[in-house]
Amino acid sequence: LRVVEMPHGRVLYSYNAQEALSVASSAKIITTAAALDLLGADFELTTTLVATGEIRDSTLYGNLVLIGKGDPSISANWHGSDIMAPLRRFAQEVKSLGITTVSGDLVANDLYFDRVFWCSSWPANQWIHWYMAPVSALAFNDNCVDAIVRPGPSAGAPAQVSILPDVGYITFTNRIETTSSLQTHQNRGYGFYRNKLDNNVAARGYYYIGTGAAKTSFTVYDPSLYLATALKKALVDAGVTIRGGVRRMQASEDPSIDGSRVVAVNRVTVAEVVKHCNLSSHNLYAEMLLKTLGREVEGEGSFEGGARAVERFLDKIGIRPGEYRVADGSGLSRETRFSAMALTRVLTHMYQHRAVHAFRDSLPLSGYTGNLASRLAETPYLGRVRAKTGWIMRVSSLTGYARSANGKTLAFSMIFNEFTGSNRYTIRPVQDEICRVLVDSSP
Repeated sequence: LRVVEMPHGRVLYSYNAQEALSVASSAKIITTAAALDLLGADFELTTTLVATGEIRDSTLYGNLVLIGKGDPSISANWHGSDIMAPLRRFAQEVKSLGITTVSGDLVANDLYFDRVFWCSSWPANQWIHWYMAPVSALAFNDNCVDAIVRPGPSAGAPAQVSILPDVGYITFTNRIETTSSLQTHQNRGYGFYRNKLDNNVAARGYYYIGTGAAKTSFTVYDPSLYLATALKKALVDAGVTIRGGVRRMQASEDPSIDGSRVVAVNRVTVAEVVKHCNLSSHNLYAEMLLKTLGREVEGEGSFEGGARAVERFLDKIGIRPGEYRVADGSGLSRETRFSAMALTRVLTHMYQHRAVHAFRDSLPLSGYTGNLASRLAETPYLGRVRAKTGWIMRVSSLTGYARSANGKTLAFSMIFNEFTGSNRYTIRPVQDEICRVLVDSSP
């Protein structure tokens, strides 16, 4: 635990603050601060559609190429339930050029990042869960498929499962059975399953007839092809024929778009991604920022390149290697470790940074937003703490700012590792009580 007074970092309290521990999602504090510092709040992450070749008689004699540069925003977090809206716009831009037929392929160029989709130290056998979505330079719907499950008309009948967005990318088998036994529903449940390197998805289990609709999400393999397949559907729906196939660009191909026509661009700023990353604690967004840092700062869009870029940022503000280890951007890896001292130094640096508002406003606000919406919601603590939570098994952290009774801003970081008992009932009450002490104090 470490508490320092802003703006100059006067230390008010410190306990084992130099020890680097697993911090879970508090690591997003570091990743987003590094992105704002090294790339800038206005740096744009883009998805660009270009047309190669000539357009004659309503036909493009060439390919349509999707170029990904770390843009995660073709997502419900930006477009609500209408996830296809950006792709329909792309399709209309194609039509506005007079194109109704493409003689070649729809090509996904994801070479801005490498094609190592998962960090090597992430948990095994969890790849289907949304929080472990594969990381690619092209992204669509958070690289997940959403499923709405409803009971069937009678016990023994198949449950009803709707797949959204339904773009024909996965092969889906529904084996969820409607049950009249609430105990069977609760004890045996249901789930979605696929192998790590394919998109053959099976739903299995039991769903109680007296239950309403439930939504869940599961990941896909190879996000670039997922996005390209969805774009093909939007094009076909708009009356554009693709004579070729949907494929990834090969590493041996020339990725240059010299002489090509830019058809449409989807863009989002680092500041916008930082906001969604921290408020919703979204792992994919943190990893896309990390790999973008790697590509732009180190020339390598990989987990390792991103780690080196973050290390460059930490060295710049005087944090030494013994105080941290960077394996990923989200903190899902237990190998990503930071000390409370390092985290509060980053908070102190960002408090006086040109991007302070983009950084501070991305942190959940007590009683209002993110994972603090239901915490510290009573007077006088309501709205007095902005902090990033973090939790994985036997790891819990809380890092951010608190406004004290005499109006001062205090930066704090508290990290708990290898505790017994539950995070919710054992650790969170301790974290909240420490925050109350900070808000009540007059340093």
